[in-house]
Amino acid sequence: MQRRSTERDFSGYNAAQAERPVRPLARAAVSLALEGHRAAGQVPGALGSAPAPVALELGSGAGVEARFLAENGFQVHSYDVDPSVASTFVELARSLPISHTTTDLAQVEAFPAADLVISCATLPFVRRDAFPVLWNRIRDALRPGGILAVDLFGDRDDWAGTDGTFLARDEVEQLLRCADVLELVEEEREGRSFSGPKHWHTYRVLARRI
Repeated sequence: MQRRSTERDFSGYNAAQAERPVRPLARAAVSLALEGHRAAGQVPGALGSAPAPVALELGSGAGVEARFLAENGFQVHSYDVDPSVASTFVELARSLPISHTTTDLAQVEAFPAADLVISCATLPFVRRDAFPVLWNRIRDALRPGGILAVDLFGDRDDWAGTDGTFLARDEVEQLLRCADVLELVEEEREGRSFSGPKHWHTYRVLARRI
């Protein structure tokens, strides 16, 4: 078992993901965020309206969700540690409002203010000692009423014990104590990962910042 995030083949994984569909978490998050934006009377592109809503994608991979966000009217700030995807984002940025940064998320000192923060299966790979600071920076970036959409991994996941962040249910609930939780789905199942068979223990989170 790979015990360190630096040992994982993120470039191989991202290359294999390029043609997959948009994740359901992203579709749900965009629907909620745009609904809130419109309810506040903020219509992107209308005369005298607010600018386009802003989305942060933490762990962009091959750009599937970033493209989806931008095509649905968001100004997108994407982040990923894998340098191999940078050229994909150069191409995407030629026609879509996407700004990409290659970085370790734990090294980002501050994020732009955002109406949506989405992270699909990435935050669990942040070291446990760095996770609380990163989480606070995510929370600080999210505007009141903004949508948080993240995947988290549980403490019974096969990868628990590596250098990532794997959480018990009460720890997840504590992270969300200052949010309106719209969906918190905990799941355990046998399945596969990019590296082979795996027992998954995950949390799917959709929340609105109060």
